[in-house]
Amino acid sequence: MSRAPRVAIACQGGGSHAAFVAGVLCRLLGPDFRDRFEPVAISGTSGGAICASLAWAGLIAEGPTDALRRLQGFWNDLEVHDALDAWTNFWSVWLARAPFTAEISPYAYVPIAEPGLRKLLARHLALERLPVDPGLRGQPKLLIGATDILAGERVVFHGETLTYDDVIASAAVPPLFRAVNADGKLYWDGLFSTNPPVREFTDLPEKPEEVWVVQINPQRRRVEPRAMSEIIDRRNELSGNLSLGQELYFISKINDLCRAYPVLADHYKEIKLRVVELDIEDLDYPSKLDRSHNLIHRLMHHGQERAEWFFEGRSEWPRSGSLPKRAVSPAR
Repeated sequence: MSRAPRVAIACQGGGSHAAFVAGVLCRLLGPDFRDRFEPVAISGTSGGAICASLAWAGLIAEGPTDALRRLQGFWNDLEVHDALDAWTNFWSVWLARAPFTAEISPYAYVPIAEPGLRKLLARHLALERLPVDPGLRGQPKLLIGATDILAGERVVFHGETLTYDDVIASAAVPPLFRAVNADGKLYWDGLFSTNPPVREFTDLPEKPEEVWVVQINPQRRRVEPRAMSEIIDRRNELSGNLSLGQELYFISKINDLCRAYPVLADHYKEIKLRVVELDIEDLDYPSKLDRSHNLIHRLMHHGQERAEWFFEGRSEWPRSGSLPKRAVSPAR
């Protein structure tokens, strides 16, 4: 019987659309697939960071069943549950779909996103109840992406020292959030620099044989974005996919070098890349703010269906229709 491959999983972010990531992880860690791969690392940014940290916490605490409980519990609690919340959710999405925008600095009012997220993380991530031994917290390894807004630098937080501020910093997209102060620095969403971290996988002591990427942002659009909400959304999609494409190209280049120079085998191993995208075309930018039961469950169900792609050849990268390798490689 062949050994299950060592796998690192990278999770993109995108507001409520990250429920797709949760669906993928729930299926991968469920009884049908959990024995078909060995998770050695998991990374994420923004909503992907939340999903990655919940899965990681379950795996290092009690195992895959606990990871499923945390993921499902968080997304269930995030959904709209009462009339007031439904009213707030409706108007938030409606205003985002209006043909005008009126962005207001989060320092002109008290944003409610951070306290709500902090409460959910305290309930479902529960860092205080996790093992404190760095060795246990590194199996699997957790990497969380964020952006140092003053230094303009890409930052990666590690599971061994993870705090609630780190996770919230990764999801702090303005103007829904103010900058998050963690370790004396100010952070915004990792969307602006690393969405999600991937290249660190090449330096792990236990190197993965495969990297599986859960991609939320669509690579291509069929029509020109004209409404302001569409323009903002496409701008964010392009930014997030550019950083992801560069990180995948980094690993692809290492693979090329390993094949050309066998001496590098002492430090690096060839890594197979697989990418699975959210494949629902009628999702717009405002739906990233939508916490309705129907949308969350639709996305999670879609993620569960798409998880099977990771075990098929059609998920291998680069491939037609996915993140194009030529977009980040030198011109020929």
